[in-house]
Amino acid sequence: MRLRKVTRRPWRQLLLVATCGLLLLATGPAFAFRCGLKLVATGDHYSKVLKHCGEPIGVQERRIYGEGRTRPRVLLEGPNGLRVEREVLAYDRSYVEIEVEEWTYNFGPRRLMQLVRFENGFVAETEELGYGFRP
Repeated sequence: MRLRKVTRRPWRQLLLVATCGLLLLATGPAFAFRCGLKLVATGDHYSKVLKHCGEPIGVQERRIYGEGRTRPRVLLEGPNGLRVEREVLAYDRSYVEIEVEEWTYNFGPRRLMQLVRFENGFVAETEELGYGFRP
């Protein structure tokens, strides 16, 4: 039986690590999309989105009310392994008004339309809607 000498090829490992690093850099953050060469991501102010993407084709506005003071929920365990989560009633609750705007962008028939949801002027979420259309 003849043994083969194992030779190491460090350049292959280096190439693999470099390729993986470049792929991770190219993905971008979650909840983000591109307007031209600029990236719009969660947490951006509406003025930045307006500057990079221009005017949206549609805007929906509304107000929602959220609880300003959060309370931990209580887990009650009953007979036969029944588990129920209940909210503790409190009289000192406060509510905050949240201004919500949803902007729709149409980038044409070869790109996906984007819905950008703003809460109090900052990007909270982006969603792909499907391919756009010609205006």
